[in-house]
Amino acid sequence: MRSSASAGTTPGSVAFLFLGELFLIPHLLPIAIALAATPHAPRITLFVITSAHEEIIAAALAAAGLSLPIRRARGFRRLPAGSRETPHLPHKLGILARNAFAILAHDIAVCAERTSLWLPRIAQCFGADFVYNEHGAGPHANFSAPRNRAAARILMPGDGMADRVRESGHRDAPIVTVGYIKRDYMRTVAAIRPCPPFAERRPTVIYVPHWKRCKSSWWAMGEQILDHFAASDRYNLILAPHIRLPEFDPDFEARVAPYRDRPNIHIDATSFRLVDQTYIDAADIYLGCGSSQALEFAEHPRPIIFLNPDCVDWAADPRFSHWTMGDVADDIPELAAALDRADAVHPAYAPVQTAYVARMMGIDNGSAAARAAGVVLDALACHRARRWRAVQPLPPAEGAETAHERAPRAAA
Repeated sequence: MRSSASAGTTPGSVAFLFLGELFLIPHLLPIAIALAATPHAPRITLFVITSAHEEIIAAALAAAGLSLPIRRARGFRRLPAGSRETPHLPHKLGILARNAFAILAHDIAVCAERTSLWLPRIAQCFGADFVYNEHGAGPHANFSAPRNRAAARILMPGDGMADRVRESGHRDAPIVTVGYIKRDYMRTVAAIRPCPPFAERRPTVIYVPHWKRCKSSWWAMGEQILDHFAASDRYNLILAPHIRLPEFDPDFEARVAPYRDRPNIHIDATSFRLVDQTYIDAADIYLGCGSSQALEFAEHPRPIIFLNPDCVDWAADPRFSHWTMGDVADDIPELAAALDRADAVHPAYAPVQTAYVARMMGIDNGSAAARAAGVVLDALACHRARRWRAVQPLPPAEGAETAHERAPRAAA
């Protein structure tokens, strides 16, 4: 039930929090667009933290033929006009502290990163209820942290992701599976830019190392991989790491500098192309480790190779279940062999990729954002009904006389 007459007739208010990295935009904006299209839509405000967020969102809204209020959060940073590079962000907890009152003044806040869930965790029952949308589809989900229990609703793309959340320690999580929100962004509002052409036409490999050391091949193998492709005349390579990797490897630029002038290597660690699937769609072979972008790649089945420099017993660990979608290489010789046989073995992996994507990302029928908007409306109705009940006067205790009952007796 989406509305309650007793909860009032005003539509309520919903805040969407674009206070984190640019890659969160495609996981959140389609929900706001779908919510705005519902009958009797609530008041919607989009909080942004940099002018890059503001410009990307404004362009996407224009592409969707829609206008929504965009509010510059306290701590807003202005970047050069037209910038699509990863901005340096203020400390996230500081952003939340400075904007807490404005966010909590809404009925519902929708976010796509878990740091924002500290607000309802600290505020307890005061202010907005939070709806969290999981921004990836990999099997590494861990919801054991206390803040993750503060969400009133948790949106998950598929049943596989929902199972991983419950297994990670949040068995009573208020999960609703809605599909992969980013698909709707790619379909309706993304402006894909052409991938920079290589000097020679060759099979293109995309290397996507993760930003967390415990999930990443970068620190152990990154430069070896760049050496291997620099010496190769068989492949072009796009190095497109998770957009946060340079933040956690201060030596990143020094590591990649020697390879920037190679005609068969393209390096991009900062632009919005890392987010809008420009590179994912342009590649023939995926090379990576922990990133859920492997699933975005596998939506259109192609050869995938996973890197395991730490020799993890991955087959026995559900956190690595996505590695069933391709060969796994522990070192450079194994990588070279896997590249050589990639096309030959792919027919055996293609149905595995299709089934795994469906389980983790849900079936794509074009309605993920609309389903998510329905969940937001349901959370909004529950929030407003609870607040309405809280302000109603308590009924008189059993046997007690009301003022109306006492009046005739006093007159007598």
